[in-house]
Amino acid sequence: MDALLRVHGITRRYGSGCPQCLDNTGAAAGTNRCDACGSVWACRDVSLELRAEEALGIVGESGSGKSTLVKLLHFDDAATSGYVELARMPALEGVDDLYAEGCDWSRDVLSMDRYRQRKARDASMGIVYQHPHLGLRMGVSAGGNVAERLLSAGWRSIAAMRARASELLERTEIPLSRMDEPPRNFSGGMQQRVQIAKALSGDPAILLLDEVTTGLDLSVQARVLDMIRTLREELRLSMLVVSHDLGVINLLCQRTMVMKNGQVVESGLTDQILQDPQHGYTQLLVASQLQ
Repeated sequence: MDALLRVHGITRRYGSGCPQCLDNTGAAAGTNRCDACGSVWACRDVSLELRAEEALGIVGESGSGKSTLVKLLHFDDAATSGYVELARMPALEGVDDLYAEGCDWSRDVLSMDRYRQRKARDASMGIVYQHPHLGLRMGVSAGGNVAERLLSAGWRSIAAMRARASELLERTEIPLSRMDEPPRNFSGGMQQRVQIAKALSGDPAILLLDEVTTGLDLSVQARVLDMIRTLREELRLSMLVVSHDLGVINLLCQRTMVMKNGQVVESGLTDQILQDPQHGYTQLLVASQLQ
């Protein structure tokens, strides 16, 4: 399968750093905070490749750096170092100077100004956050939330935006009778489905999912996950799926990366990671969820 996204050595450090940082932090050190200078290495030297129509899982305990990685890839936070490339795709042709002439991969998106980063992101990616209030305006109608994303993509026809919002809300199992209600009136599962509808409004090639089932009842989780799996197949999406729940990763993802203290400690096919983990930390994760 062709790749859509390539990430090379992406790092996020909070603090000034010091010569002792690399020895004092990371998976082997058992912490991401340097005891010499107090800097926190939330994400350290992470590289990955996301292929077309693939779901790649990122798993780890709280504080492992997996959600920070998603924020960096969605340009919600600035990386300290590393670079990110996007494959050439029709939706990105309008982003000025994204590709060098004759190249199938973009220039480093992280080095671009915020305007071009947002244009590249909005044309190629959608995101669903763990906490719906980060992705939705709770006082605006469900349809209005979808329309807001369409407006930023250049849509201007109210009728066309309403039709598109209706299509996506229906696809994500939101009753159209509630299209004009604000998400604050909805259950947690419905709020997540409105987020998904909003994320899909621009026909993204890549969907970023950050702990989308955390806090939901088990029956609601199952319904949301089944819908996500169906959407991935029907829309031929690539997904980066962040979760601490190995059951979610097993259901959705073909490949998996395991993070601890900001670093990747193991990666491979999901079946291999879950059935024959090699790293001691991965073995503990798997064993803890089998109990």
